Amino acid sequence: MIAKVGIAILALATVVLFAIAAVHNNDLFWGDRTILSYLRIDDTAWQRFFAWFDIRGVAGVSPILAISIVFLVFRKRPEALIYLAMLPIMGFTIVLPKAFVNRPRPEGALEGFTDSFPSGTATASVLLLGFSIYLIGESVVPRKLRIGLQLALGMAIVLLGLFRMLAGEHWPSDLVGGYMAGALALVATIWAYRKLKQH
Repeated sequence: MIAKVGIAILALATVVLFAIAAVHNNDLFWGDRTILSYLRIDDTAWQRFFAWFDIRGVAGVSPILAISIVFLVFRKRPEALIYLAMLPIMGFTIVLPKAFVNRPRPEGALEGFTDSFPSGTATASVLLLGFSIYLIGESVVPRKLRIGLQLALGMAIVLLGLFRMLAGEHWPSDLVGGYMAGALALVATIWAYRKLKQH
């Protein structure tokens, strides 16, 4: 019951946040400029370094197809289907909202480009790495190894978002929106995965 209430609150908060961002597409949220001014690195070489930590290379069509094929080879059909389903899920949670919001990016490597909200890296990292955390919890037996892998992936989710701000490529609210959308998509993905496993 508590989990369902939490999911409902997350869903409502995500819809409200995305609606506000779409209506006020060129406006920033409270604290965006202040937080980013503290975190952004002005050195262009360091900006390029942190900009390199982008999950888009891993979240593309080819890598996800490769992951699905590996699961199929090992006769893990539900896992393969779920990873394939992540492609349209990311399209719905990343590409579609970006088209509606059209928020310009802050000063940084991608300054002048639009489509800043939500952060695709934040969304994809929560969805892909979060689902990997779930799978590790279900399949890795040695406790220390399981917890170590899950903590490493959890830290990666946090650091990928932080690095996007250090590079000056996203506003803090872009990351919040991405994390929220990713978490909502992850809940739906895990639910679908459990249903597939039952059948």
